[in-house]
Parts: sequence; structure tokens; C-alpha cells
Amino acid sequence: MNIKDIRNYILEKNFQISLTPNYVDIVNYKDIGTIDNKNITIYHEKGKVKITGNNMSVSKLLNKEILIIGSIDNIELRWYYEYFNIKC
Repeated sequence: MNIKDIRNYILEKNFQISLTPNYVDIVNYKDIGTIDNKNITIYHEKGKVKITGNNMSVSKLLNKEILIIGSIDNIELRWYYEYFNIKC
């Protein structure tokens, strides 16, 4: 990894989510809603992410980046219809 890659990673502005079986890494979120060991809700500019599981915990990494660790059962991605100008 070179200096340009590191700079782009730190200055990234877009919402991003990375998944593995044991953790979820979320970058550039707007707000944290619910946090407990079974439910975590994270809001971003275009919607929200709801994560359910067991024994989950949250660690803050960089500014506007969090790492959710635990036994993750389900991840819901919800997008705001107003953002896409869609009528239901």
C-alpha cells in the first residue's frame, strides 16, 4: 500500500460496508441508532443498516468508522425512497 492509497482511504466520503462472518466494518455513517448486544442500527446518508445477532459489540476505529464484532445473524440494508425520488 502506498501513500496515495492511504490518503484515499482516510479521505473517502462515500458510505461503505465490508462484511465477514465475524464482523461488519462500516465507514462514513451519519449516526448510530440502537446499540445492544442483539441489535445495532446505523444510519447513513441514503438509509440505514440494521444488524441482528448475539454477543455483538461496537468499536470505533477512525472518524465515522465503526467495527461490529460478534455472532452476526442478519444484516438489513434500507434505502430512503425520498433519496431516489421513488413513490410507493
